[in-house]
Amino acid sequence: MIIFILSHPFIQRAIVAAILTAIVSSTAGTFMVLRGLSFTASAVAHAALGGAALGIFLSSTGIAPWFHPILGVIGFSLVVAAVTGYAGETGVTSRMEVAVGVTFALAMGVAVFFMYFIPAEYVPQIWGYLIGDMLLLTMSDLILLSVASLALIVSTTLLFREFTYLSFDMEGLTAHGLNARFYHYLMITLASLAVAVATKAVGAILVYAIMVAPAAAANEWAKTVLEVMKWVFAIALLSQLIGLASSFFWHTSPSAIAGIIAALVYLGALIAKRSVAR
Repeated sequence: MIIFILSHPFIQRAIVAAILTAIVSSTAGTFMVLRGLSFTASAVAHAALGGAALGIFLSSTGIAPWFHPILGVIGFSLVVAAVTGYAGETGVTSRMEVAVGVTFALAMGVAVFFMYFIPAEYVPQIWGYLIGDMLLLTMSDLILLSVASLALIVSTTLLFREFTYLSFDMEGLTAHGLNARFYHYLMITLASLAVAVATKAVGAILVYAIMVAPAAAANEWAKTVLEVMKWVFAIALLSQLIGLASSFFWHTSPSAIAGIIAALVYLGALIAKRSVAR
């Protein structure tokens, strides 16, 4: 039975996407949570709706037939990264949170605005970026997700110390003679691009859950950043695999189940830690 299920190409693509999404979560998600920017993942994921709406509008109306929606998604994610990075150049997290909220509202406003002018048959494509479905992935989705995952692995490996220091003490990084502003923008840009690509593959809801909940849970018990990243990968991957299994045996949404499990793991970790503290 299991061998029969795994023989389906769409299941194989979904499993590969789960692994790649877990990599994105363990790298970008970990540092975003440590930096106090968990809401950035949601803003970028929902900015994809605005970018997709713009892209579909330009292509469907003939204004720019060559403009693929993914270009709008990436463009809007870069806007979120730029605004958030600019607001947080001084290292004040609260200013970045405000910037994230503003860009979130802008992206959703753009999405709703262009949906009014887009032919009705194209509107479901926009909502596809919100809901997503791991069982409907294409090879182009996996290629984009693979490139994003590889870029995060390389950058995190080479700049692990800098990103870690930046997450806890931006001023200290500058005091050590390093260009904190450069690493600040680089981290946010890489994370935003990765979230945007993952949103194209699995939807904004699952991306936000998988990017934030596992990192928040692992941060409750892990002692080092590297340990947090390992636990995040395990939680994110296991949540998605359980979601895929449930979709086959109980005909549920894999994204919904994965998001619920990841959230429950965080709540369980939070309750367990509070219980031990008492």
